Amino acid sequence: MRKMLIAILAGIAVAGSGIALADEDTVLMFVRDGSRDLQLMLEEEVLLMKNMLEAEGYKVEIATNDGTDLSAGSVSVAVDHKIADVSMDNFGGIALPCMAPPPGSALEDKVVELVRAAAAANKSIAASRGSVAFVAEAGALQDRRFAFASSASLDSLPSFRDGTFVGTGTETDGVITTNGICPLASRSLNEPDGTADMIRSFIRTLNERG
Repeated sequence: MRKMLIAILAGIAVAGSGIALADEDTVLMFVRDGSRDLQLMLEEEVLLMKNMLEAEGYKVEIATNDGTDLSAGSVSVAVDHKIADVSMDNFGGIALPCMAPPPGSALEDKVVELVRAAAAANKSIAASRGSVAFVAEAGALQDRRFAFASSASLDSLPSFRDGTFVGTGTETDGVITTNGICPLASRSLNEPDGTADMIRSFIRTLNERG
């Protein structure tokens, strides 16, 4: 109810002004291509994140590179946008599941741009494991604590050097929440999956801005 009243009052304040407001209750989720276990990551990462956010009253819009729906085995996920067509002006936050792509997978420039825009506008950001690289490349880890897969790989990743690696567990610093263990890594490393913890922390940052 509080979020609805805020949205109504904000709409009244700019009525007739021609100014487009971001929907603070809508979260953009970018799903990367090339997962090494698409069914697992859709079921235990993408859908878990989406369902947890929706249970808290947030709308989730999913974007991919080509904008087509995702499916693997018995799991399917509807996709709302091509990533090239979206702007952070329309969203209150951005969530980046890891998706376990092959090592060395390219980072989409558009996603780096969106993360940079979110950070500049003090919008909530969540990124898991491999997708923390988007946040680093956007320069959003500067002077912040962050979680990642391990410290061993950071020497070859100069974009991470302005932040402080604190481990693989969920870490929130300001509006940025990061996690180092995704569902696939959890299985291979026999460590707890941090996806749910990450989204709980992400939701707290979203709520604090409401």
